[in-house]
Amino acid sequence: MKPVSKISGMPRMKAVFAGWTSAINLLTIVQTIVDGLVVEVTTSVTFKGIIQPLNAQQLMLKPEGERSWQWLQIHAVEGSLNLKTNDKIQYNGFKYKVMGIWDYSLNGFIEYHIIQDYE
Repeated sequence: MKPVSKISGMPRMKAVFAGWTSAINLLTIVQTIVDGLVVEVTTSVTFKGIIQPLNAQQLMLKPEGERSWQWLQIHAVEGSLNLKTNDKIQYNGFKYKVMGIWDYSLNGFIEYHIIQDYE
């Protein structure tokens, strides 16, 4: 018998995601200070998921001054991409910052909202 904490009442999305996802490559960016200078170290990460723009309703929930910025959402198969809020990534040549994380791991995926980072 499964403990209550492992039962979500929702179907596992892993089988559905298998038909929608593809292998996506992005770079994670870690900034450190070395001798008073900011040094960026990038690491390539490949994960199974989907990246798409936020819809109009989702954008309306964002702060007014940020609605016209490039917002994307990432749906990643559980455990394949482990980002935290404020992490920085590079995707398709643009830098983004992780602004929100929704953990649906009981259903087999994690959702991230990212915004194009100020250059």
